[in-house]
Parts: sequence; structure tokens; C-alpha cells
Amino acid sequence: MFVPKSILRTLILTLVGISYFFNLCAFASERDDAEKDWGKAGPPPKIRRPEAPPSTTRASVELRNPIDIPPVPINSDVSLTPLLPSDLPTLKAANGPLPPIRLEASYIEPTTLRGVLSVALNKSLPIQISQAEYKSTKYRVLEAIGILLPSMAMGYERSQVWTGGTGPATAVAGSFYNVVYMPVFNGGQDAFHFLRNLHESKAAKYVTSATSNDVLLDVYNKYQDLLLQHALLQVRVKAVEVSNTQVRQNEDRKAAGEGTIFEILQSQTRLAQDQQQLLRQQVAFRKAALKLAVAINVSPAINLLPRETVLSETQLLDPKLTIADLLTIAIDSRPELKQYEQLRLAARRRIQESLGTLYPNSKFYVATNTQSKGDSGSSGIIIPAGNALSGGLISTGSSGGGAAFTAGFILNWLLPGFGVSALGDSLAYKEQARKTTLKANEIFLEVLEEVRASYIDMLSTKEEIEVSHRAVISAREEFRVADERVRFGVGTNLERLEAQRDYFEALSRQAETIVNYRKAQAHLLRATGSISIASLTDDKRPFRIKP
Repeated sequence: MFVPKSILRTLILTLVGISYFFNLCAFASERDDAEKDWGKAGPPPKIRRPEAPPSTTRASVELRNPIDIPPVPINSDVSLTPLLPSDLPTLKAANGPLPPIRLEASYIEPTTLRGVLSVALNKSLPIQISQAEYKSTKYRVLEAIGILLPSMAMGYERSQVWTGGTGPATAVAGSFYNVVYMPVFNGGQDAFHFLRNLHESKAAKYVTSATSNDVLLDVYNKYQDLLLQHALLQVRVKAVEVSNTQVRQNEDRKAAGEGTIFEILQSQTRLAQDQQQLLRQQVAFRKAALKLAVAINVSPAINLLPRETVLSETQLLDPKLTIADLLTIAIDSRPELKQYEQLRLAARRRIQESLGTLYPNSKFYVATNTQSKGDSGSSGIIIPAGNALSGGLISTGSSGGGAAFTAGFILNWLLPGFGVSALGDSLAYKEQARKTTLKANEIFLEVLEEVRASYIDMLSTKEEIEVSHRAVISAREEFRVADERVRFGVGTNLERLEAQRDYFEALSRQAETIVNYRKAQAHLLRATGSISIASLTDDKRPFRIKP
């Protein structure tokens, strides 16, 4: 049966309208339900923090044999003994002993946080690049100053005139001229050009400051990574020592008739796993040193070794600082905000500079002219005309030779393209200025977001330190109890191996949380524009608001 197209089209539109009506009703119903339920859930439930075991003193975490350590409370600090690659234990493999790994490094260089930060400020390539750009903008300011100063033109002019087209010259004239002119008004182009270059130079200076802040944060993070890998390397060394002790204990128990060959195999498997992790950790430590060397622009052949012996939760900021204080500091100190403020002013000066071509220009001049002896013909002062030295020459004065002196005033009004091109440039620069203003607003919001996010990260990582501290306490006690259970014959070797693994993993996580807390504080310092060698080291720590 044939159905007309008009009826078919009407039917399809009717079905689409009905479907759209029901979807709209469903959407309105869901929106009303959401508005009614908004805010009814209330605040999230509070999570109670586990209470720390009672302690009167907070000792440091020393990486010793945990079997011989009594169950006493420990601090969130991790003591690090100086460890050289030559001090690493010799590991045994299928093809013989494995020497300590130093890989391709030529020599070892002990260093400190202050040392690497100082080297970074003096040798870092990003800082040197930004400083070179800043110097180039300073020279542009010098160029703009030169345009405002008087100009001078010197030259020699000689002419010969032939009458009738043949024969000797009937008139010969030769003269030296010297013209000095002082621009009086050039539509504001010179002045606004100078101001624009001045604002761009200041913006480049703030770029250099921002680059220095970024480099300090990057080097600080890489140094903390090196310190973390150093701590984990010691944990891996101690894990191998403890696993060796476990193998010897199980062999002694087997010889005394109290153990089994299965326990010995379990301990040997654990020892092989710890040796493998130690090998990987040596490589990770070398890679961290390599990254730090590249960041501070020193030879990658140097194996940097941190001198720091205690890994503690260093306070870089005053705990009394609130988020409102940090935001105020960021708005006043962030170089990116000051940079875009200068760029905004430079863009406005660019508009005024482009409009200067629509105005007349004027200048004073002083000129001297000396005619060569024996020359004939009229001669006088030759003065550059136009809007610069390229506007042609004007010959004034009287004939007769000798020296002449002239002073005067020139007024020009050049209007290329009836001013349409200048108007188009000014409108384009106006939009560029608006773009710069919008970009400044975008940077402002990014700064506020970065400060708040860094503040949250700092608070969360600080809480993680306390949690990891409790985990080390419980894992240490777990290891001690598991070892005593095996020695008294009520526990299994597998329980002791699992407790040993938990203990060293807890130590590793504790070191990681401490380093993460340090990094979070440094990132917050950078977000507020207050990062420096003094704020990252022991000079003026913790950072606080000056009264």
C-alpha cells in the first residue's frame, strides 16, 4: 500500500514530539528531586584517628636488626647512617659474587640541600635562558631611549651641471653638511614605544623570578627523591642482613632437630627476593642522583650522595598560617601575576603607539654647510626632511660658497593610507590587550587553585605521617612477637617471614610519607611565591608572615 510522503512525515514528527515531551518531563522530575534532596545528606561521617601508644619520649627510627629492638615507641624521624656504594654487602648469584653497583658513575660527591640549590641558581640552564631574555629586553629599553635623543646627519654632496648636453661642466658645486635635530612631537610614538619596552622588560624580569622558583622546586624535589632512594637503599641492605640471619637461625634449628628443611627453603627464598630488591634499589638510587645532576647542570658522571643523616618531617611553614594568609601572600608575591600586569600595561602602550602615526610630527634643527673653494653655483644648507632621516633633503641658503649656518623648525603630517592602516593596527592591538587582560585573570584563578590544592596536599600528607608512624610501631611489634613465637615453638616460620616483610614495607612507606610531606610544603611555598634557599633550608624556617 502506498503511503503519501506528507502523511509519513507528519507521523514521524508527531512521534518525535511525543518522545521529546516525555523526556522533558522526566528531566524536570529528576531536577526537582535533586533540588529537594540537596543538602539533606549532611556532613560526611567523621573518621576517628587511632590513638597512639603512650610515650613520654620520641626517639628516632634506627635501621637496626628488629629482632634485637625492644618494643618502645618511636618517632616519625628516620635516622640514616652514611652509606657508600662500597659499603653494600656482596651478593651471591649463580655465576659468582655480585659486586656493589655504582654503574657508570666516575666518582662520588657528597652534597647538601643548600649546596645543590646554590649550584642550581648559578648554573641551571632554564634560569640562564630566562636571564638572557631579560637582558635582551633591557637593551630594547636602551634602544627606545636613543629614539628620544637628538639625531645627527653628516655628509658630503657634490654636483656637476652640463649645459647643452655636451662639453665641460658649466657649474660645479661641492659642500659638507652637518645637521642636528631634536624631535619635539612625534604623535607620542617615541614616548609610548619607550614605555612599552620598559613594561616588557619588567615582565621579563618577573619571568626570570618565576623560572627561578620553578627550578628551586624541581631541584628540591629531586634532592628529596635522592634522599628517599638513599633511605630505601639502607632499608633494603638491612632487609638482606635480617634475611641472612633468618637463614642461619633456621639452619641452626634444623641441626638441633627443631626445624625443618622447608623452613630453610622459605628463608632462602625470602633472602633471594631481598637481594633482588637490593639490586633494583641500587639502580634506583643511581638514577635519582643522575636526575639531580642534570637538573643542577653538573656532570652526569658524578654520583651525588646526600649528607643528610636524619629524615624528619621538616616544618617549612608556620602552622599558624591559614588559607586566607596564604592566599594573601600569593597575590602579593607570585611573579606570574606581576608579569601579566606589566604585559597588560605594555599592550595598552602598544595601542597608543600605533595611534601616534595619525598625528603630525615636528622637530628643531641646526645645520652647517661648507662649500669647497673654487666651486661655482648656488649652495646652501642641506637639511633632512620628513618623519626621520629618510624624508629627503632640503637645500637652503644662498650662493657664493663659504660656510653657512641655519637653524629652524620643521612640521610634517604624513598620513599613509589616509590613516586606515594605523586604525586597523590600533584595533588589533586593542584586542591583544583584551586577550592579555583575560590571560591575567586566568593566571589569577590558577594561582588561587594551586594554593588551595597545595594546602590540601600538605594537610593530607602530614596526617599520613602519623598513620605511617603507627604502622611502623605495630609492624615492629608484630615482627618481635613473631620471632619470639618461633623461638618458643608456638609460631611458624612463615608468620615470621610475613611479619619481617610487613616491617620493612612499613619503614619504606614511612620514609615515603615524610618525603611527600616535605615536597607538599615546598610546593605550597612555590604556590605562594615565597620559595627560596632561605625558606627551604635552616636560615629563616619556618616561613611566616612578617609583622
